[in-house]
Amino acid sequence: MLKLLKKFRLFSIFTKEKKPVFSLNKIIKKIDFEKFQENINYKIIDFRYFVTALTHRSFLKGKKNSTNNYFLSNERLEFLGDAVLDLIVAEFLYRNFPLNEEGDLTKFRSILVNKRFLAERARNIKLQNFILASSAAIKSINEGYDTILADTYEALIGAIFLDSGYEAAKKFINNEIFSKLDIKWLNQFDENHKSKLLEFAQAHTDYIPEYKLIKEEGPEHHKLFTVEVYLAEHCLGIGKGKSKKQAEQEAAKNALQNIDLIEKLNLIKKK
Repeated sequence: MLKLLKKFRLFSIFTKEKKPVFSLNKIIKKIDFEKFQENINYKIIDFRYFVTALTHRSFLKGKKNSTNNYFLSNERLEFLGDAVLDLIVAEFLYRNFPLNEEGDLTKFRSILVNKRFLAERARNIKLQNFILASSAAIKSINEGYDTILADTYEALIGAIFLDSGYEAAKKFINNEIFSKLDIKWLNQFDENHKSKLLEFAQAHTDYIPEYKLIKEEGPEHHKLFTVEVYLAEHCLGIGKGKSKKQAEQEAAKNALQNIDLIEKLNLIKKK
C-alpha cells in the first residue's frame, strides 16, 4: 500500500500542469505606458498601481508571478475608485447645482457614475487598447460590452488616488468628465417639475403656481398626502405622495401635462 501511494505521488508530481510564470517587468512591457500616460494626461509615479488597474481577472487565470504569488486583478482598485468617484461627483454637483434638492443630486450622480457613461469616457481615452484581459474579454469590449471598460475606468481612478492623492484624482475627473460635460445635457434629466412649472408660469403668465394640501391620511409612519396646484385660482393638477414635497412634484407634473388649459382659461399674458 505504501509503495502504491509513493508511486501515485510521483505520478501526480510529474503530470501536474505547470503554470506559466510572469514577472512584473514582463507585464509592464506588454503595456505602452508612454502612450497610456499621454492618453490619460497623467504622469505615473508607481507603475504597479496601473498594472493592477489595467489587469482584468480573465488575464490572470493560471498565471503566477516570479515570487510564486498570484497577481491581483483590478477588482479591489475598482472598489476604491468607485468610492473616490462618488465623492468627487457629489462635491461637483453640490457646488454647481445649489438650487436642486437632494433627490435631484442623487439622480444626477447616478447618471454620471453609471456603467454606460463611464464606458463612454473610457473609450474617449482609448482605455481598451491597454487592458490586459483574455481574448474572449477583449472581444466582448470590442463588441460594445460596457462593464469591463467601466470597471477599469474606476480602477484607474483608484490607481491615480493611491499614486498621487485625492487632488490628482479630482483633477483627472475634472479634465475627463466635468470640463467636457454639457450642463444642458444633464439638465434634461432634471425631474424638478415644480421648477419647470414655475419657469413656464413666469414666462407666459402673470401668475405664480400655488400649492394647497387638501388631504392627509394614514398613520404617522405611513402618511399619504394629496396636493392640488393652482394658477390664478384655477386647479391645474393634483398629486399624491408619501411627503408634501413628493405630492407637490406630482401635482406640478400633472399640471405640465395640462398646459393647454392655461390658454383655454385665458391666463396667457398678452404680448
